Amino acid sequence: MTNRNFREVLDLLDQKGDLVRISKEVDPKFEMPALMKQLEEEGKAFIFENVKGAKHPSVGGIFTSMDRYGLIFNPDASEKYSFDDAGGRVLSGVANPIENIVLDKGPISEEIFIDDAINLMDFPVATFFELDSGPFITSAVGIFKKPNGVINVGFYRCMIVDQKHLLINASGLSDLRKSYDWHRENNKEMSVAMVIGAPPPLLMAAASKCPDDVSELEVAGGMIGKGIETILSPDSGLPIPIESEIVIEAKVDLNNMIENTLGEFGNQYGTEDAPMCKVTSIMKRKDAMFYNVMAGRAKEHNNLGYLTIYGLSKGVCAKIKESFSFVNDVAIHFDTKIGPLMHVVIAIKKSSDDQPAEIINKAFNLSLGFFNLSWMAKRVIIVDDDIDINNMDDVEWATWTRMGRAEKMHLFSDFITWEIDRAALPDKTSLRVGIDATKDMDYFDELVKPIVPGIDQINLKDYL
Repeated sequence: MTNRNFREVLDLLDQKGDLVRISKEVDPKFEMPALMKQLEEEGKAFIFENVKGAKHPSVGGIFTSMDRYGLIFNPDASEKYSFDDAGGRVLSGVANPIENIVLDKGPISEEIFIDDAINLMDFPVATFFELDSGPFITSAVGIFKKPNGVINVGFYRCMIVDQKHLLINASGLSDLRKSYDWHRENNKEMSVAMVIGAPPPLLMAAASKCPDDVSELEVAGGMIGKGIETILSPDSGLPIPIESEIVIEAKVDLNNMIENTLGEFGNQYGTEDAPMCKVTSIMKRKDAMFYNVMAGRAKEHNNLGYLTIYGLSKGVCAKIKESFSFVNDVAIHFDTKIGPLMHVVIAIKKSSDDQPAEIINKAFNLSLGFFNLSWMAKRVIIVDDDIDINNMDDVEWATWTRMGRAEKMHLFSDFITWEIDRAALPDKTSLRVGIDATKDMDYFDELVKPIVPGIDQINLKDYL
């Protein structure tokens, strides 16, 4: 089974001419992010070889499209990989986890720093936006032991405070937040290892949502058909992938919570409280590269984020289809250009004008375990089965050509929302919208889309 590591993927991008090396000195505060954003828009990976004040180069822009995941897994190293390919790969790892292998040493242990040798300022950590609280590590995956003993790996943003301290944020329903709460309530010490430049399959597994009794480290092993090789961290003995670039190990002070702000993937600022963490060790390769992911609404950030809801979206689709016999298909749209929340599109074979409202009300109240669909879905849109639900242009066309009555717009203002919905009111609620974009039964034959017969079977290439 093909599995290329972080550096091999970078080498492939370099060979393809998709890696830009910048030798001129850049400032990590604003200047480097400005260049990162422009390079990412062009689909280019990058290496900043001379970052002001830093001892290591900054790399990124690696997974700016789903196709790039093909560089990890395709035998021919082609960039041909879909959202379903990537999500399916993660789900196969969840279904067939493989335990990590513990070794005595590896590339990550080439250099180890403790006590006075620790200095976070050696790394090219970016300050992205004008109102950010400080420089943020955006690419690191946090490794820690959950109260049930299972090793968790997830993406958690970190703000650098000084040479030996950082803040490690955890969103509301994350495993890290639950562990924070448990350790605080039980007055237990907690350590977290933040891994930068982790093996690409682990990045994908860390971005996904796994069952509570399954470790993302083992999911990554299942994705590649063999256990991830690890060593144990110097202070807390957490398993660290040997092929990582850098790992920062820290003890968490859960009684010292600090407010911090970062521009988020939904193109809004997000303010959170995070515990002060004291760094106890740093391990790294001798020639370590620091992986930076552009914060905010950015391609690489969002492509990793999409994997978070892949398995969830499959479950939502299945539940909706099970609940309504007249539902033909369901699509989940999760794209930051339409905000940080999901938009659910449901195609039906309509026999009554009452059916869309029935689905809208039941869909928002659909239980997904810890929460209802309304917690993370902004809109539910019902369309006829002649609409391509995977094409938002077609869905929006249906919305504004087939919604002729005010009763077809359903507004809800009392649903508790996900914390990334920064439009929420102080009581943590925000607007939810249901749209009946189906043809009214009385005018069903008058609102027909113009279609070229046989267009799907006729291919221009056959005529050239």
